[in-house]
Amino acid sequence: MTTRTVECVVDTEGEYGEYANAFRVLKDGPDVLLDFCLYSEADNRARIVARLRVPPTFLHVVLSRLSMATCLDPIEAGNRIYVMPEVKGLN
Repeated sequence: MTTRTVECVVDTEGEYGEYANAFRVLKDGPDVLLDFCLYSEADNRARIVARLRVPPTFLHVVLSRLSMATCLDPIEAGNRIYVMPEVKGLN
């Protein structure tokens, strides 16, 4: 599986995002869940603010691209997105 990099307009109207200060990775059947959480040290609890379900083969792509992003100029990377490889079979 190869990942494509494309330059395109990303619609962000009405999307402000949620703050996350923690994450976890869980296996769920054939998929992997990436949970982004808001952790409270005072309560020792976390609340999921976003959950992504991806195929396990996509995890190395996410890690690689996040590593690359720490070196990119934000202006340069503005419209760059990474497209997950096509998932074959039932989905």
